[in-house]
Amino acid sequence: MNQLNRRNSLKAGAFAGGTLILPGLALGKTKSANSKLNVALIGAGGIAKTCFRDCDEQNMIAIAEVDSVQGAEGLNKYPKAAHYTDFRKMLDKHYKELDAVIVCTPDHTHFPATYAAMERGIAVHTQKPLTHNIWQARTLQKAAQKFKVQTVMGNQGHNIEGMRLIKDWYDGGLIGNVREVHAWTGRSTPNTDNAKNPLPAEPVPSTLDWDLWTGPAALKDYNSKICPKGWRWWWDYGIGGLGDIGCHTLDIPKYVMGLDYPDLVYMDNSLNFRKELDGKKPKTGAGTYVYKFKGAGKRPPVTIYWYEGGHMPHFSDELKKNWEIDMAGGCLLVGDKNTIYSPGMRPNSPRLEKDWDHWRRGNLPPKNTPRAVGNPVEELFAAVRGDIPKCGSNFIDYAVPLTEMVLLGTIANRSGKKVEYNPRTMNFKDSSLNQYIKEPVRKGWEYGEG
Repeated sequence: MNQLNRRNSLKAGAFAGGTLILPGLALGKTKSANSKLNVALIGAGGIAKTCFRDCDEQNMIAIAEVDSVQGAEGLNKYPKAAHYTDFRKMLDKHYKELDAVIVCTPDHTHFPATYAAMERGIAVHTQKPLTHNIWQARTLQKAAQKFKVQTVMGNQGHNIEGMRLIKDWYDGGLIGNVREVHAWTGRSTPNTDNAKNPLPAEPVPSTLDWDLWTGPAALKDYNSKICPKGWRWWWDYGIGGLGDIGCHTLDIPKYVMGLDYPDLVYMDNSLNFRKELDGKKPKTGAGTYVYKFKGAGKRPPVTIYWYEGGHMPHFSDELKKNWEIDMAGGCLLVGDKNTIYSPGMRPNSPRLEKDWDHWRRGNLPPKNTPRAVGNPVEELFAAVRGDIPKCGSNFIDYAVPLTEMVLLGTIANRSGKKVEYNPRTMNFKDSSLNQYIKEPVRKGWEYGEG
């Protein structure tokens, strides 16, 4: 692949007010298969730890981390890397030498960090969910097309063998037509309840830059229940249990069945069959989401049910007899011939409800689905080197539609309304829901507005 050398094409780049002013398109580049890549981290704690192993064979050039305690493991692991609190300053200093950036920040800062890297011509890996709102997702999709950089979302289950096996089985006709999918997580979405009960102000730790952590969101008082680990349960910063796990578990039906956008999304909290299992009460913020998809080609219409916070689907007696139910998470693809059961948030060990001993003894369909080259970080590095044309969960083809699918569920939760979304116009049938497409941005954090 012949691409412009970023170091030459971006010489005149200058940062101003949260936006890089470029002399032209920033185009990514490839490197030889055996060369080390120059990498930077934005966020060095939490989920970033899962990326360290894959970076050990590369050159860690710089790390941006706003919390020296939360990010201590990454900062200490790479002592030779230049350390920054503001990723914008880091990118201004090092963009000419960087090949890839790994974004491991809370949801609300995924977009500015990702866009800032992309417009500088740098390949990017961003944790799931890709963005905090629909406008951000679409803007990153356009940015990937404009700046021509390699991209991937960190929904790790997309790349594992179990995902490919499920698709092999589905495409091979093993379970027949699927009209229902049931997916669940033990995590909940108490965000709306939390919004009604503001937390008291606490002193900001000396090791944290609270202003930079807040980023594009409205600057509010610090509270330790939000930062460093509770932010996911507050709408300003995260999108709850669905946002946390949906990009993993709902990835299964989307990828396997080739689903596009749903025609209707709503919540129906009467759908809860937990009493058939252990009768435990659900958590605060528990709920059941319903996604309706039209049929396409030979595939019939399908309904996806997403249960969280203790809500659970109905399980057949045969499935309960043959398999232990994973209460923490899982997915059922219910076909008219058989059912695929995938326990856990990711498809690590899928199996069939019926006749599993027969099928697993050499009778499963052939492995026709192309396999991934590794996890999302490894895949991005392979794409940058030119070993593969693009990543599976890249922003243009896959990560954005999957993220929007998850975001539509959170809008149904926040609004309490039925959500009918037109992905072509990026608007809702109920215009009152358009307020959720894009939230206000703090001055100095405007990206992709042009």
